[in-house]
Amino acid sequence: MKSLRAIYLRIFLLHTVIWTLLVVLFYVGGGFEPVPLFYFMHPSYLLLLLFFLPLSWMFGKSIFKTNNINWGKRSPSVLRFNYALTQLFLSSVIWYALVFAAAMPIYGKEKAEATKSNAELIVCLDISKSMNVRDMQGSSRLDVAKRVISSLLSKSSGEQIGLCIFAGNAIREIELTRDYQLIRTVVSNLESELIEQQGTDIAAAFQQAKEMFSSNVTNKSVLMITDGENHESDNQDNEIYKKLLSKGIKTCIVGLGTSTGGPIPSQSTNDASKLMDDNGNEWISKLDDESIKQIATATGGSAIISSAAYPDIEQILTQINLMKGENSRTLEVDVDAMQYKWFVYTSLVAFCMLLLLPVLWRK
Repeated sequence: MKSLRAIYLRIFLLHTVIWTLLVVLFYVGGGFEPVPLFYFMHPSYLLLLLFFLPLSWMFGKSIFKTNNINWGKRSPSVLRFNYALTQLFLSSVIWYALVFAAAMPIYGKEKAEATKSNAELIVCLDISKSMNVRDMQGSSRLDVAKRVISSLLSKSSGEQIGLCIFAGNAIREIELTRDYQLIRTVVSNLESELIEQQGTDIAAAFQQAKEMFSSNVTNKSVLMITDGENHESDNQDNEIYKKLLSKGIKTCIVGLGTSTGGPIPSQSTNDASKLMDDNGNEWISKLDDESIKQIATATGGSAIISSAAYPDIEQILTQINLMKGENSRTLEVDVDAMQYKWFVYTSLVAFCMLLLLPVLWRK
């Protein structure tokens, strides 16, 4: 058999053996069960396995062109052919193993440590129209607030977090949960138009946050993000602030914006139209840092002022950690065991053998 078809036949048999072994291993691992013990976190990556078959055909054609193969006896050309097939086998193992590792195979369980915090945190986010002012290095105050919350969620360590949005009134958006991805998704879609009653009622937000906490005895804290323009301030605000103090609810207020401020867009998008006052002038919104500091003092909390498009999240996290205290514990839990490392080891061994093949083959 001196034809190219004979080479392709061996390549086909090689891949058939590899795929048969893979199917057997998948079956033994319970991959075909209704609730599989063996599965892949990223199964779409397995499609990359199909690319190696046409590459094998090209490699076989190269063998045929560069070797004068004599199938009748074990000549040096046959040795070169078998050497090339061995190279192909090791290359196949490397490719298959790396693809399986990328697909993140999961089999069995393993022990892992997880930190669970009993603390409760309510994030009060100002979404009034003044938060659309783009006076923070080209970014709107609301966009910067979303970045702050996203960074906070990435650094959180198991505490329950709720979300309250407010403008002229306050609304419960998300009850206390540890589903941080849900919070991240909701926050990314928030716009000023979600609350019809405009203005900024900070006290109403604190009141709503207080009612969102559970009755459990645990550390409770409120993170408020606003530009500080408290349009709805009255004498009842102090009563609400006193209730927060009496219940031991800790507060941190993050003020976003600049002292020079900017015109308020009529919509969340940065369009050309701006809000006008009664005299026909553009309505300019400025950060009211003094109001923020006064409210922080009244609630016994802290105030952080920032005009940067990317605020110092570590400073905010430090305040939150101080509010949470040491109310957390480490748990040992069973988690799905990722087995990708074994496929990485296999590919490394095959790669080393491929590098040593010229030396080993001569012996």
